[in-house]
Amino acid sequence: MIIDRIDFRLANDLAELEPLVRALDCFGEAVALPPKTAHRLTLAIDEFVNNAVDYGYPDHRQGEITVSIRHRVEHLEIVIADDGDAFDPLTAPAPDLSGSIEERRIGGLGVHLVRTLATSFAYRREDGRNVVTLALALDA
Repeated sequence: MIIDRIDFRLANDLAELEPLVRALDCFGEAVALPPKTAHRLTLAIDEFVNNAVDYGYPDHRQGEITVSIRHRVEHLEIVIADDGDAFDPLTAPAPDLSGSIEERRIGGLGVHLVRTLATSFAYRREDGRNVVTLALALDA
């Protein structure tokens, strides 16, 4: 059996990240992802799931996050959706990288990093859900 896609559905709880990362590792092995791509995949998923949990549900209501990954010929197609408050990461200002780490404003670096690593990045609000779609190249 060849695995070329995987779908996850999880609660908006950071405890869900550990089993998700283990499943991502298994997926990466199953489709023989290059180590660099596997690392970028885990980084991107971790960043967007963390942000959804931390900022998308300020009232601590229960919610659902979905992650879908498709292995294509030259890239991974990733769709992350949540039913949290609307947030378009494309409108987030790029972080100020000048100055020392102690002087920098907290936040924004993870989304900026994922945007620079992705070959494409899109956001839409659909049926009350934030939907982020990105592609990661299959680097050697």
